[in-house]
Amino acid sequence: MRITKVTIFLLLATFVLLAGCIGCDNSQINEGHHQVEVIKTAAGTNDAANAALTDNEAKEILTQLLPKAVDIVAGMFNGSGVFKEDASQAIPGEEQYRRIYGEKWESGIDTSSVNSIADLKKVVEQVFTRDTAQKQLYSRYLETKDTGLPLYKDYEGRLYVNTQNGGHGWATQFLIDTAKVKSQKDHAAEITLDTTVLDDPYGTAIIKIEYVNGQWLMASGLDDYETIINGSAK
Repeated sequence: MRITKVTIFLLLATFVLLAGCIGCDNSQINEGHHQVEVIKTAAGTNDAANAALTDNEAKEILTQLLPKAVDIVAGMFNGSGVFKEDASQAIPGEEQYRRIYGEKWESGIDTSSVNSIADLKKVVEQVFTRDTAQKQLYSRYLETKDTGLPLYKDYEGRLYVNTQNGGHGWATQFLIDTAKVKSQKDHAAEITLDTTVLDDPYGTAIIKIEYVNGQWLMASGLDDYETIINGSAK
């Protein structure tokens, strides 16, 4: 009889524990997850995109986005340095366009499968919103006819780069530890952070981000400034 009473007691205790766990929500279970993951999970129900970002959350988002954005702007579009070029494969009559065949170096973006302008845009739009990419990159580098432009062309199923465009260098560093949320509305936020150029203090940049289809994306270029060191706005 004693064994029966113990067994019944254990069964009742187990039932109580299970009932208590049913009341646990995901935030309690996943409390230890990284902040960026928490943001993504909540945003699936529109909570994170609408909730006020903290400065620390903004820093974590920029830590993921800014290096990739710099690789795209400075490496993929500000010159032609990100891809290897085959000098023996040129577009007939446009010898400055040479076929690309891989990456010159590893970066924060994966361009190994880029064989067309459509592929190029897929890579860009993993970091920038489509509207921002159109305004900041496509209209300037893919749709403009000028010396060294358009920078890329499709030809017979492969992607070619204009080698007469040259590189223009990139000396700006974004000091992510100084990032602060300036404003936030709906699914977008403005973040300010200090910058340096050639290691000298330069000014306060404004970076806009937007929550699109479950992830934060760049919603501005890299050259918007609230102030620069000489006191004038750019």
